[in-house]
Amino acid sequence: MTATSNIVAVAHGAPSTTSVLIADLFGRPHKNVLQSLDGLIADGTIDRLDFKPISYFDEMNREQRAYQLSELAALISMPFIGGKKSREGQRILVDAFLAARDEITRLRRLHASPDWQQARIECGVARIAETDTIKAFVAYVISQGSRSASRYYICLTKETNRALFFVQSAVGKDFRQGLSAQQLASVAMAERIVERSLLESMTAKTFYKDAYRTAAERVRQFAVLIGLSVPGRTPAMQEAAK
Repeated sequence: MTATSNIVAVAHGAPSTTSVLIADLFGRPHKNVLQSLDGLIADGTIDRLDFKPISYFDEMNREQRAYQLSELAALISMPFIGGKKSREGQRILVDAFLAARDEITRLRRLHASPDWQQARIECGVARIAETDTIKAFVAYVISQGSRSASRYYICLTKETNRALFFVQSAVGKDFRQGLSAQQLASVAMAERIVERSLLESMTAKTFYKDAYRTAAERVRQFAVLIGLSVPGRTPAMQEAAK
């Protein structure tokens, strides 16, 4: 799933939001939002194909029911939700769905490009090679006494993403789907750097923590050479946005 904002997410080419987010936007208790949605669903105002029951954990770590809503369901339900921030909430929600539509259009155009398709293949090949090496590295780490060796899969991925892109934290599994062809090529190169660095360190019998730090530092050095970028934006797009 590729999030276009904290409000609307895009999965499989379709934007959606949740009753929990709507409750927060509109300034209304979630149980009241659920009550409104239950009524709209019961009388057929919201079609059964436009919502999905989900759950979440509240501040007391108790599992609670909620709804995932399609764009149509969210827009239909907005006038019935109410709340002290309903007008502002409606504006923000509509803007978020419009941004999601723009993102869907961008991705469709991006993925239709032969250059992007070839870059995605090459990036996938590099990722497989890196993953195979990380698997060997995990076994290497375990042999040196670590009890949390499996975390290096995600740790090395995070290091690569943070080094190459303006991202605040971990990104989703479909993150690469939104990258440009040039950015995919950079990711592939970074993963080859990680692969080569880990192999060299294991051959030299380097302590695993030092091996990890060396791989991460080499990726950062590579990133300095090419410069950080915004995911999905070419250098020309970034320059135009200044």
